[in-house]
Amino acid sequence: MREQGIIISTDGERATIEINRGSKCDGCRACHTFGESKMRLEARNALHAHVGDAVEVEVQPGNVIKNSLLIFILPLFLMGVGYFVGVKSSPDAGEGAGILGAFAALFLSLLFLRMLEKRRDPQPDDDAVVVRRLDES
Repeated sequence: MREQGIIISTDGERATIEINRGSKCDGCRACHTFGESKMRLEARNALHAHVGDAVEVEVQPGNVIKNSLLIFILPLFLMGVGYFVGVKSSPDAGEGAGILGAFAALFLSLLFLRMLEKRRDPQPDDDAVVVRRLDES
């Protein structure tokens, strides 16, 4: 998936790029949005482009799917598991134990995602990459 934007800051091999939301983004709120039609993305700046440069960024679709599954599906799945564990472990408490188990599992899944984020390589090479400057042919 390729997007076009303008570099608003750089830090070594990394660049923060402001991108206009396209038609592919309709209904999705996964990115950090800034205003009605802007979002920001951090990418590897392999071309050493500078602040203000218009660039094209490539995001691997597999990474988008993998991250979406982790962020959205894993907590929901674990909430379901937590509900059933809560109900089965305390049948006298009934649905209240299930609800408590679901929220406990949601909390644990969010802690797991936070831990995963902290352990992740701060400069992943394959998430998003600046592939070309738009002012060049």
